[in-house]
Amino acid sequence: MCAAVCAAVSVASPVSQVPSSRFSVSVNGHVLSIPYERNLSLAGSYPQVKRAVVLVHGTSRDADQAYENMVDAASEAGVQSGTALLVAPQFLTEEDITAHALAPDVLFWSESGWKEGSASLNTALHPRPASISDFAVMDSILYRIASRNPNLQAVTVAGHSAGAQFVNRYAAGNTVEQRLLSEFGVTVTYVVANPSSYLYFDAKRAEPGTTDVFAVPPASVRQSCPDYNEYKLGLTQLNAYMSRVSTSQLRSQYSSRHVTYLLGQLDANPADPSMDMSCGARLQGIHRLARGLIYQGHLSNTFGPSVAVRHRFEVIAGVGHSSSGMFTSNCGAGVLFGATSCPTVAVSLLTDRASPELSLSLPNPLVPQAQIRFEVPHDGDRVTLRIHDLLGRVVRTLVDSAQPAGPGTVMWDGRSDRGDRVAPGMYICRLEQGGAARTTKLAVLP
Repeated sequence: MCAAVCAAVSVASPVSQVPSSRFSVSVNGHVLSIPYERNLSLAGSYPQVKRAVVLVHGTSRDADQAYENMVDAASEAGVQSGTALLVAPQFLTEEDITAHALAPDVLFWSESGWKEGSASLNTALHPRPASISDFAVMDSILYRIASRNPNLQAVTVAGHSAGAQFVNRYAAGNTVEQRLLSEFGVTVTYVVANPSSYLYFDAKRAEPGTTDVFAVPPASVRQSCPDYNEYKLGLTQLNAYMSRVSTSQLRSQYSSRHVTYLLGQLDANPADPSMDMSCGARLQGIHRLARGLIYQGHLSNTFGPSVAVRHRFEVIAGVGHSSSGMFTSNCGAGVLFGATSCPTVAVSLLTDRASPELSLSLPNPLVPQAQIRFEVPHDGDRVTLRIHDLLGRVVRTLVDSAQPAGPGTVMWDGRSDRGDRVAPGMYICRLEQGGAARTTKLAVLP
């Protein structure tokens, strides 16, 4: 399977710190545990707590850093002391157990397994009497929080990088969210920040050079990357936790959940050695920023435009692949603690694959019923001419058909494909034919 075999993963060193607090779970009559950082013990009950944030560490499993990020974010968001429960669970590997000589009740996972909800391990060196998915451990943590805090209103489950991979899949697969709402009136939201890959809900992937056009990859690509749609990248070959429900329920659950995606504006290095470079992950985009923006298109393509009401994407200005930079930013801190909006950051993945024979001209700024002139070199080949917003999303398709070589014209009335007049601001006009593209920015005035 791609998730287990072809993912490019660098094995992290043992963790430098293991928290003293333990969260216990009962598995087939055996009591096992994981470490966690916190401001308040999960064993207690706190009438003053109205919100909880559970932040999953990255690939280095540094729960201490995740906890510090939450403390700083709470301060940035102006959270009143004592009203929020902050928890950073630690999902260890066997290297951590050995390095810290941890007790035989402490659970551990494989380096890749904890990121996708696999079962904990039982080895000859470190035997354990039972195994459990770390997603199931998270279920127990959330239920414990909701059941013991009588005035709790909301829980946020968040993660950065590898932790965001965890949260993206967990948001699709868990059924504890429904229990928290029905039994305690507690809502759950999710924050997914800068993951290397995402869980896709069908076999389509973005066509090269687009963020909004999706199709099943051609046979040659599927042959060279046969497991591109296996879990954790797709819905085939699901693990035990994820296969507890049908694939249709996974789709329905994820579509209905409230997820905010935080994307670092500078997390755009296609050669980042810490990024998943497996063939299946590369089909999701050239770098993390691209993968996030393309995933936005995937959700809209799969679930319809209304999914944007529940799944929103925010770009954090001036931040790359940094958990502290993401979560302690004004936007990131606000999202962790319930904010519903962030400053708009302009970013575009639309770049020219230029041909000198492609030309594009239009009035700028736009006036009503503007005439756009273009010229293409190839006779009878498909031509697309679209208006995009600065995130690369299609606002209006003006041409999408075979065109004769030479000049052409088309009118744009400043309206979207739905017929609505577009908001004032900057847009991108993009002409494509035969793998070449020409783009130009234009301003739409009030």
